[in-house]
Amino acid sequence: MPMVRQEAPALPDEESASLGPERVGLGQSLRRYKTALVGLVFLSALLLTALGAPLIAPHDPHKVSVADRLRPAAGMRGGSRANLLGTDSLGRDILSRLIYGARVSILVGLASVVISGMVGITLGLLAGFFGGKLDDLIMGLAEVQLAFPFILLAITVMAVLGPGLFNVIAVLGVSRWVAYGRVVRGQVLTVREKEFVEAARALGYPVYRVLLFQILPNITSPLIVIATFAVAGNIISESSLSFLGLGVPTSTVTWGSMLSEGREYLRVAWWLATFPGLAIMLTVLSINLIGDWLRDFFDPRLRDLA
Repeated sequence: MPMVRQEAPALPDEESASLGPERVGLGQSLRRYKTALVGLVFLSALLLTALGAPLIAPHDPHKVSVADRLRPAAGMRGGSRANLLGTDSLGRDILSRLIYGARVSILVGLASVVISGMVGITLGLLAGFFGGKLDDLIMGLAEVQLAFPFILLAITVMAVLGPGLFNVIAVLGVSRWVAYGRVVRGQVLTVREKEFVEAARALGYPVYRVLLFQILPNITSPLIVIATFAVAGNIISESSLSFLGLGVPTSTVTWGSMLSEGREYLRVAWWLATFPGLAIMLTVLSINLIGDWLRDFFDPRLRDLA
Protein backbone atom coordinates (compact mmCIF):
# COMPACT_ATOMS: atom_id res chain seq x y z
CA MET A 1 0.00 0.00 0.00
CA PRO A 2 1.61 3.29 -1.03
CA MET A 3 2.38 5.67 1.76
CA VAL A 4 0.78 9.09 1.71
CA ARG A 5 3.30 11.81 2.30
CA GLN A 6 2.14 14.42 4.80
CA GLU A 7 3.48 17.93 4.75
CA ALA A 8 5.15 19.14 7.91
CA PRO A 9 3.26 21.83 9.81
CA ALA A 10 4.42 25.34 9.22
CA LEU A 11 6.90 26.69 11.70
CA PRO A 12 5.92 29.68 13.82
CA ASP A 13 8.18 31.96 11.82
CA GLU A 14 6.67 30.78 8.54
CA GLU A 15 3.16 31.13 9.88
CA SER A 16 3.76 34.66 11.08
CA ALA A 17 5.38 35.56 7.78
CA SER A 18 2.34 34.34 5.86
CA LEU A 19 0.12 36.63 7.91
CA GLY A 20 1.98 39.70 6.78
CA PRO A 21 4.31 42.06 8.63
CA GLU A 22 4.11 41.97 12.40
CA ARG A 23 2.75 45.07 14.06
CA VAL A 24 5.30 47.06 15.97
CA GLY A 25 4.61 47.57 19.66
CA LEU A 26 4.57 50.92 21.40
CA GLY A 27 7.88 50.44 23.18
CA GLN A 28 9.62 49.04 20.10
CA SER A 29 8.33 51.90 17.98
CA LEU A 30 9.56 54.43 20.53
CA ARG A 31 13.04 52.88 20.50
CA ARG A 32 13.14 53.27 16.73
CA TYR A 33 12.14 56.93 16.91
CA LYS A 34 15.22 58.27 18.67
CA THR A 35 14.05 61.87 18.46
CA ALA A 36 10.76 61.04 20.17
CA LEU A 37 12.65 59.13 22.85
CA VAL A 38 14.87 62.15 23.47
CA GLY A 39 11.80 64.36 23.70
CA LEU A 40 10.14 61.98 26.16
CA VAL A 41 13.25 61.91 28.35
CA PHE A 42 13.46 65.70 28.34
CA LEU A 43 9.78 66.12 29.22
CA SER A 44 10.03 63.52 31.98
CA ALA A 45 13.01 65.33 33.49
CA LEU A 46 11.19 68.66 33.17
CA LEU A 47 8.10 67.27 34.89
CA LEU A 48 10.13 65.83 37.77
CA THR A 49 12.01 69.10 38.10
CA ALA A 50 8.78 71.09 38.20
CA LEU A 51 7.24 68.80 40.80
CA GLY A 52 10.33 68.97 42.98
CA ALA A 53 10.95 72.69 42.46
CA PRO A 54 11.10 73.57 46.21
CA LEU A 55 13.78 70.92 46.69
CA ILE A 56 15.73 71.41 43.46
CA ALA A 57 15.75 75.20 43.04
CA PRO A 58 18.98 76.59 44.52
CA HIS A 59 17.41 79.92 45.57
CA ASP A 60 14.09 81.54 46.31
CA PRO A 61 12.79 82.71 42.89
CA HIS A 62 11.37 85.91 44.45
CA LYS A 63 14.39 86.85 46.58
CA VAL A 64 15.71 90.27 45.55
CA SER A 65 19.41 91.08 45.83
CA VAL A 66 20.25 94.42 44.26
CA ALA A 67 23.96 93.87 44.88
CA ASP A 68 23.86 90.82 42.55
CA ARG A 69 21.71 92.31 39.77
CA LEU A 70 22.50 91.45 36.13
CA ARG A 71 25.15 88.93 37.09
CA PRO A 72 26.10 86.78 34.04
CA ALA A 73 26.03 83.00 33.92
CA ALA A 74 28.74 80.92 35.55
CA GLY A 75 31.83 80.65 33.39
CA MET A 76 31.44 84.14 32.01
CA ARG A 77 33.37 87.12 33.22
CA GLY A 78 31.78 88.32 36.44
CA GLY A 79 29.71 85.15 36.81
CA SER A 80 29.42 83.01 39.91
CA ARG A 81 28.69 79.38 40.63
CA ALA A 82 26.08 80.53 43.10
CA ASN A 83 23.97 81.65 40.12
CA LEU A 84 24.61 79.16 37.33
CA LEU A 85 22.46 81.00 34.77
CA GLY A 86 22.99 84.49 36.15
CA THR A 87 20.56 86.91 37.74
CA ASP A 88 17.97 89.37 36.47
CA SER A 89 17.57 93.11 36.94
CA LEU A 90 16.56 92.63 40.59
CA GLY A 91 19.21 90.07 41.43
CA ARG A 92 16.84 87.10 41.36
CA ASP A 93 18.32 83.76 40.34
CA ILE A 94 17.33 82.87 36.76
CA LEU A 95 17.74 79.11 37.18
CA SER A 96 15.38 79.06 40.15
CA ARG A 97 12.84 81.15 38.27
CA LEU A 98 13.04 78.81 35.26
CA ILE A 99 12.38 75.81 37.49
CA TYR A 100 9.35 77.43 39.12
CA GLY A 101 8.16 78.78 35.77
CA ALA A 102 8.03 75.24 34.40
CA ARG A 103 5.27 74.44 36.87
CA VAL A 104 3.02 77.13 35.41
CA SER A 105 3.74 76.17 31.80
CA ILE A 106 3.03 72.47 32.39
CA LEU A 107 -0.11 73.22 34.41
CA VAL A 108 -1.49 75.59 31.78
CA GLY A 109 -0.64 73.24 28.92
CA LEU A 110 -2.22 70.14 30.45
CA ALA A 111 -5.24 71.72 32.18
CA SER A 112 -6.31 73.71 29.13
CA VAL A 113 -6.05 70.59 26.94
CA VAL A 114 -8.30 68.70 29.36
CA ILE A 115 -10.93 71.46 29.22
CA SER A 116 -10.83 71.91 25.46
CA GLY A 117 -10.83 68.14 24.94
CA MET A 118 -13.88 67.60 27.14
CA VAL A 119 -15.83 70.39 25.46
CA GLY A 120 -14.80 69.50 21.91
CA ILE A 121 -15.28 65.75 22.26
CA THR A 122 -18.71 66.16 23.85
CA LEU A 123 -19.97 68.57 21.19
CA GLY A 124 -18.42 66.52 18.40
CA LEU A 125 -20.06 63.31 19.61
CA LEU A 126 -23.47 64.97 19.82
CA ALA A 127 -23.15 66.66 16.43
CA GLY A 128 -21.98 63.55 14.61
CA PHE A 129 -24.40 61.11 16.26
CA PHE A 130 -27.63 63.08 16.14
CA GLY A 131 -26.96 65.27 13.10
CA GLY A 132 -29.73 67.54 11.85
CA LYS A 133 -30.26 70.92 13.48
CA LEU A 134 -28.02 70.11 16.42
CA ASP A 135 -25.17 69.38 14.02
CA ASP A 136 -25.79 72.63 12.14
CA LEU A 137 -25.86 74.61 15.39
CA ILE A 138 -22.61 73.16 16.77
CA MET A 139 -20.71 73.38 13.51
CA GLY A 140 -22.01 76.90 12.94
CA LEU A 141 -20.68 77.88 16.36
CA ALA A 142 -17.34 76.34 15.44
CA GLU A 143 -17.18 78.30 12.19
CA VAL A 144 -17.99 81.55 13.98
CA GLN A 145 -15.17 80.95 16.46
CA LEU A 146 -12.75 80.05 13.68
CA ALA A 147 -13.54 83.36 12.01
CA PHE A 148 -11.81 85.21 14.86
CA PRO A 149 -8.01 85.00 15.15
CA PHE A 150 -7.19 83.06 18.28
CA ILE A 151 -4.69 85.52 19.75
CA LEU A 152 -7.09 88.42 19.20
CA LEU A 153 -9.91 86.51 20.91
CA ALA A 154 -7.64 85.56 23.83
CA ILE A 155 -6.38 89.12 24.28
CA THR A 156 -9.94 90.47 24.24
CA VAL A 157 -11.21 87.99 26.81
CA MET A 158 -8.17 88.42 29.08
CA ALA A 159 -8.54 92.21 28.92
CA VAL A 160 -12.10 91.79 30.22
CA LEU A 161 -11.42 89.10 32.82
CA GLY A 162 -8.05 90.40 33.92
CA PRO A 163 -4.76 88.54 34.45
CA GLY A 164 -4.92 85.29 36.36
CA LEU A 165 -3.73 81.70 36.12
CA PHE A 166 -7.19 80.16 36.08
CA ASN A 167 -8.41 82.80 33.63
CA VAL A 168 -5.63 81.84 31.23
CA ILE A 169 -6.49 78.15 31.56
CA ALA A 170 -10.18 78.84 30.99
CA VAL A 171 -9.57 81.04 27.95
CA LEU A 172 -7.19 78.57 26.31
CA GLY A 173 -9.45 75.64 27.13
CA VAL A 174 -12.68 77.13 25.82
CA SER A 175 -11.16 78.69 22.69
CA ARG A 176 -9.37 75.52 21.51
CA TRP A 177 -12.29 73.04 21.44
CA VAL A 178 -13.01 73.44 17.71
CA ALA A 179 -10.20 71.14 16.55
CA TYR A 180 -11.50 68.30 18.72
CA GLY A 181 -15.12 68.90 17.78
CA ARG A 182 -14.57 68.85 14.03
CA VAL A 183 -12.39 65.73 14.09
CA VAL A 184 -14.72 63.84 16.42
CA ARG A 185 -17.75 64.74 14.31
CA GLY A 186 -16.11 63.43 11.17
CA GLN A 187 -15.07 60.21 12.87
CA VAL A 188 -18.53 59.65 14.37
CA LEU A 189 -20.18 60.08 10.98
CA THR A 190 -18.12 57.13 9.78
CA VAL A 191 -18.33 54.91 12.86
CA ARG A 192 -22.02 55.32 13.67
CA GLU A 193 -23.02 53.17 10.69
CA LYS A 194 -20.81 50.24 11.71
CA GLU A 195 -22.32 46.92 12.69
CA PHE A 196 -21.26 47.03 16.35
CA VAL A 197 -22.98 50.41 16.82
CA GLU A 198 -26.15 49.17 15.15
CA ALA A 199 -26.04 46.06 17.34
CA ALA A 200 -25.69 48.14 20.51
CA ARG A 201 -28.63 50.32 19.54
CA ALA A 202 -30.71 47.24 18.64
CA LEU A 203 -30.04 45.80 22.10
CA GLY A 204 -31.53 48.92 23.63
CA TYR A 205 -28.35 50.53 24.97
CA PRO A 206 -28.90 54.14 26.07
CA VAL A 207 -27.36 56.86 23.93
CA TYR A 208 -24.69 57.82 26.44
CA ARG A 209 -23.49 54.21 26.62
CA VAL A 210 -23.30 53.91 22.85
CA LEU A 211 -21.32 57.14 22.64
CA LEU A 212 -18.93 56.47 25.52
CA PHE A 213 -18.37 52.71 25.24
CA GLN A 214 -18.95 51.92 21.58
CA ILE A 215 -17.98 54.96 19.53
CA LEU A 216 -15.47 56.94 21.61
CA PRO A 217 -12.93 54.07 22.12
CA ASN A 218 -12.76 53.64 18.34
CA ILE A 219 -11.90 57.27 17.56
CA THR A 220 -9.29 58.03 20.24
CA SER A 221 -6.20 57.72 18.03
CA PRO A 222 -6.48 61.12 16.27
CA LEU A 223 -7.55 62.75 19.54
CA ILE A 224 -4.32 61.71 21.25
CA VAL A 225 -2.30 63.31 18.48
CA ILE A 226 -4.37 66.53 18.60
CA ALA A 227 -3.98 66.75 22.37
CA THR A 228 -0.22 66.30 22.14
CA PHE A 229 0.25 69.18 19.74
CA ALA A 230 -2.29 71.28 21.66
CA VAL A 231 -0.15 71.14 24.80
CA ALA A 232 2.72 72.76 22.91
CA GLY A 233 0.42 75.38 21.42
CA ASN A 234 -1.03 76.26 24.81
CA ILE A 235 2.41 76.72 26.33
CA ILE A 236 3.30 79.17 23.57
CA SER A 237 -0.03 80.96 23.96
CA GLU A 238 0.43 81.34 27.71
CA SER A 239 3.92 82.72 27.16
CA SER A 240 2.57 85.17 24.58
CA LEU A 241 -0.16 86.42 26.91
CA SER A 242 2.27 86.73 29.81
CA PHE A 243 4.70 88.54 27.52
CA LEU A 244 1.96 91.07 26.76
CA GLY A 245 1.08 91.42 30.44
CA LEU A 246 -2.34 89.76 30.03
CA GLY A 247 -1.50 86.31 31.33
CA VAL A 248 -0.46 85.18 34.77
CA PRO A 249 0.12 87.99 37.32
CA THR A 250 3.67 89.22 37.73
CA SER A 251 3.78 87.78 41.24
CA THR A 252 3.82 84.30 39.66
CA VAL A 253 6.94 83.25 37.80
CA THR A 254 6.35 82.26 34.16
CA TRP A 255 8.63 81.86 31.18
CA GLY A 256 6.63 84.45 29.25
CA SER A 257 6.99 87.09 31.94
CA MET A 258 10.72 86.38 32.13
CA LEU A 259 10.96 86.98 28.39
CA SER A 260 9.04 90.22 28.74
CA GLU A 261 11.34 91.44 31.50
CA GLY A 262 14.49 90.44 29.65
CA ARG A 263 13.71 92.20 26.36
CA GLU A 264 14.73 95.55 27.88
CA TYR A 265 18.22 94.24 28.65
CA LEU A 266 19.06 92.36 25.46
CA ARG A 267 22.12 94.49 24.73
CA VAL A 268 23.63 94.42 28.22
CA ALA A 269 22.27 91.15 29.66
CA TRP A 270 21.28 88.78 26.88
CA TRP A 271 20.88 85.82 29.24
CA LEU A 272 17.72 87.29 30.78
CA ALA A 273 15.68 86.52 27.66
CA THR A 274 17.81 83.77 26.12
CA PHE A 275 17.38 81.10 28.78
CA PRO A 276 13.57 81.42 29.07
CA GLY A 277 13.36 81.38 25.27
CA LEU A 278 15.45 78.21 25.13
CA ALA A 279 13.26 76.59 27.77
CA ILE A 280 10.13 77.31 25.75
CA MET A 281 11.75 76.18 22.51
CA LEU A 282 13.06 72.87 23.91
CA THR A 283 9.78 72.06 25.65
CA VAL A 284 7.65 72.75 22.59
CA LEU A 285 10.11 70.90 20.33
CA SER A 286 10.03 67.84 22.59
CA ILE A 287 6.23 67.78 22.65
CA ASN A 288 6.07 68.15 18.86
CA LEU A 289 8.54 65.28 18.39
CA ILE A 290 6.37 63.05 20.56
CA GLY A 291 3.25 64.17 18.72
CA ASP A 292 4.87 63.41 15.37
CA TRP A 293 5.77 59.92 16.57
CA LEU A 294 2.24 59.29 17.89
CA ARG A 295 0.76 60.44 14.61
CA ASP A 296 2.83 57.90 12.68
CA PHE A 297 2.21 55.16 15.23
CA PHE A 298 -1.57 55.48 15.20
CA ASP A 299 -1.79 55.89 11.42
CA PRO A 300 -2.83 52.48 10.01
CA ARG A 301 -0.81 53.14 6.86
CA LEU A 302 2.38 53.78 8.81
CA ARG A 303 1.82 51.61 11.89
CA ASP A 304 3.97 48.74 10.62
CA LEU A 305 6.82 51.10 9.81
CA ALA A 306 6.69 53.30 12.90
